Amino acid sequence: VVAAVDAHESLELVALLDGTPDWARHPLAPEHPFAPPASVGDYATFAGEVAARYAGSITYYQLWDEPNIKTHWGNMDPDPAYYVAMLREAYQAIDAAGAETYVIAAALAPTVETGPENLSDVLYLQAIYDLGGADYFDAAAAKPYGFDDDPYDRRVEQDHLNFSRWILLREEMISRGDGDKALWGCNFGWNALPDDWTGPPSIWGSVSMEDQAHYTRQAYERAIREWPWTGGLIVQHWDPDAPADDPVHGFALAPVIDNCEPLNDLFPADT
Repeated sequence: VVAAVDAHESLELVALLDGTPDWARHPLAPEHPFAPPASVGDYATFAGEVAARYAGSITYYQLWDEPNIKTHWGNMDPDPAYYVAMLREAYQAIDAAGAETYVIAAALAPTVETGPENLSDVLYLQAIYDLGGADYFDAAAAKPYGFDDDPYDRRVEQDHLNFSRWILLREEMISRGDGDKALWGCNFGWNALPDDWTGPPSIWGSVSMEDQAHYTRQAYERAIREWPWTGGLIVQHWDPDAPADDPVHGFALAPVIDNCEPLNDLFPADT
């Protein structure tokens, strides 16, 4: 995969260091693939080895994903202090590998919950700062899904989920004196399931395929015009590898790319 990306000058790979092999999992979640590691040091060693191996090929590293929700933290309650320890040690190990690197903190799942099982992305970012995590990431990250609203819905509210929500995280970064860092959208999009869908419903809201195409284009246009602090804005998904009844398929752009005019020149068919 790394070699394939290297062959395309216009592509950059973001390496997501996420998930734990069974031998290294937290003892309270030995069966869960997304349990945090039992040893922060082991996670850091792994991160440093990856950075050394791919020096010159991979610049961008994202350290974990969605630690603010129970399902991505070994079905345990989120623990910002433990995550900050992981972030600190892995950041230092990657930096010590000697290559030019750029570390993105974990992309936080959008939720209005306040714990203990799931913790608001805004509250979790606040906790990272409170715990001294600011020195151990080069960019923060959110997941600005659009849910049921278009990308120009300008409500920015703690209790509302929309594309504009990540402005709340940006405001937190600025209030902490961290405005020089970028804020990435590490996964965003609109879910559009077919009319004959028989699987579980989407937890990310639902729009038509036509709106999905329009909204995706408009999201990039808005970010370019209004949000110069945006780092990467990564669409989810092109064509997910998931069970047939998984509603994540509603994010797929591949089924509509050839006949949806709003996306044809944004995602050319040959890329």
